[in-house]
Amino acid sequence: MNPKTKQPLPPWWLGRNHNSSMKKSTDFKTTNPFRVLFAVAITIVLVLAGCSSTHKSADKTLTMEDFTLTYSDKAQAGSEINELILQHPLTISERQMVFHMVALSYENYSLFGKAAPVFTSEDIKKIKHLLTKALNKAHSKNIVSFKVKSEGGTTQGELFASKGKLHWRFFEIQGVKYSLTRNQMARYGTAWRMVPGKGQKFHVSDKFLGTKQWTNWIEAKIDLPAPENLKTARPESNAPNTGKGQSAFPPQTRSPKTAVPEKSATDLEGKLKLLKHLHEKQLIDQQEYETRRKDLLDQYLR
Repeated sequence: MNPKTKQPLPPWWLGRNHNSSMKKSTDFKTTNPFRVLFAVAITIVLVLAGCSSTHKSADKTLTMEDFTLTYSDKAQAGSEINELILQHPLTISERQMVFHMVALSYENYSLFGKAAPVFTSEDIKKIKHLLTKALNKAHSKNIVSFKVKSEGGTTQGELFASKGKLHWRFFEIQGVKYSLTRNQMARYGTAWRMVPGKGQKFHVSDKFLGTKQWTNWIEAKIDLPAPENLKTARPESNAPNTGKGQSAFPPQTRSPKTAVPEKSATDLEGKLKLLKHLHEKQLIDQQEYETRRKDLLDQYLR
């Protein structure tokens, strides 16, 4: 009823008021700030999920008798690594890889602790090619995890490249884990630390209350010069000690023409099987597979 005239409102007036109230109600629903915030939050979550997605090559593993190599998702390696932009795949030569491996040294926290090489000469010969190929083919979301067993014990860590530096982070060296809180000789809760050499330094990360220096994490220029101890890299512990040191790359005592190759069928079969395994894991391409296979067969049939 109209309060002034006491007459009922015309139908067209009721319709206008009804439509207006409906429009206001609809506008309020579409511009509800809670709905907008919810939509934005969902969008952010989806974007972040897409950015941190794991590449299909993550967890791809190559396992041998005493060596394991894995492509690991950098997002699972901790915030320090996840925040870095990886320089993968990395063009690095096998010779450069040897320089880095020979230059790595560590020391025990003990009264008589002194610097010693991380990798034995046998370790280097065994894994230099595989580590090189792994970096050559690594995806930008993956790092290279490795574990090598030698007579002195297991050495395991992570390897990756970022901003022109090659990074080595170790968790265990020659059977001794980085953190040994029960070891009474250990200082600061660790049993050993890396020893930075020429062209190397500890990785430092920014923290809320300052910076942190990682004593188990070494970074060095990718194009690292030949280390001074290249010719005196540590031999295997069961090798005779001459007191003069032994080279990681012993000189060839015979010329290639007079050298007598090993013609064991069992040895050849094992090498061909390993070569095929590397090819199936995409650590070597088809051309390199064919070339090395031909070389092995030529040696055996010579």
